[in-house]
Amino acid sequence: MRLRRSGGLALALAVAACDTATAPSRASTYPFDLEASGLVFHWPTSRLPVRYWVDPAAGPVARYTETGIHLWESQFLYHEFTGVLVTDSSRADVLIRVTGPTPPDVPPVAACAGETQNAFSEDFTLVGPFRVSLRWYANFSDEDVANCLGRVTAHEMGHTLGLLAESPGPEDLMNTQPRVTVPSADDRATVITLYHTVPSLLPPVRPQ
Repeated sequence: MRLRRSGGLALALAVAACDTATAPSRASTYPFDLEASGLVFHWPTSRLPVRYWVDPAAGPVARYTETGIHLWESQFLYHEFTGVLVTDSSRADVLIRVTGPTPPDVPPVAACAGETQNAFSEDFTLVGPFRVSLRWYANFSDEDVANCLGRVTAHEMGHTLGLLAESPGPEDLMNTQPRVTVPSADDRATVITLYHTVPSLLPPVRPQ
């Protein structure tokens, strides 16, 4: 996740039987601010759903993005985050592209990589949409590439939710080199904590 200062500067309820013991949550949180700077961002309810646009040339990444939206939405009990795919890039909050040719479309190998970028102004407002860049490596099998892109797309989407730091936990989706395909208990605890923390960075102005 790269954030730089710009030149200007279905509600789900799980009901357990009374005689069923429920183990306490062992989930812990990890830092989510930008490089321990204290700069915190998350989408306010007034800006939901977050609009994701995927370059048509990215092929199956649109499907991975849709899956990622559902994965992150499912971490919240009260719809603190929702997302949607849009076809108009000029109205998107997040732009997702693939570097190189369209990746193969077949169902923990380092066969791809990703990066999320944005900037903020002097008044601590994000500038323009988040820009997610994905790339894949041709010296791996199609299956390895597809599996990797599924994980990395969901990971980079976590950054666009406001998880600006990487998790030190090897079993977390937000680890620098994610080996899992869904958010862990610690990912969930962290993103929920984030969305109940007052942000210090404001969302970018959305084109009408």
